[in-house]
Amino acid sequence: MTTTLRCTFIAAAGGLLLSATFAAGQAFQPFTTIWSGVYTQEEAARGVTKAAQLCGRCHGADLKGATAPKLTGSSFFDRWHDLRLLDPIAYIQSSMPHQHEVFITGDSVRDIVAFMLRESGVPAGTEPISKDVDVLTGILITRPPAN
Repeated sequence: MTTTLRCTFIAAAGGLLLSATFAAGQAFQPFTTIWSGVYTQEEAARGVTKAAQLCGRCHGADLKGATAPKLTGSSFFDRWHDLRLLDPIAYIQSSMPHQHEVFITGDSVRDIVAFMLRESGVPAGTEPISKDVDVLTGILITRPPAN
């Protein structure tokens, strides 16, 4: 198959897939980013206490690092850029040591992530971090916008 024919075939197949998606009523939705205000100041304030209690021993009470890495600022973006807001929430809930708890509750994790966002310079909004997995999957973590 020639390069031109291959490109034409790929473009046609992509068009059919896109057409099938729209025909099924699933319109393309652009991603929301963390820069559109995806947490509240209240969540971040609760996150200060929860992070100190649950994360402070390893990451420092301010999440600026101790025996484990810093979780804010450029370290946050280096780790999570181009991933979805669901990713740090799921990772914290499933992979971090939890002292005597079986797992960190969803409310606590969202508060901790809100604190991480605030400390990384991400502005707060008026709505709390969603509990809906589909919504969290649609929020993209990006580096700070260029000035």
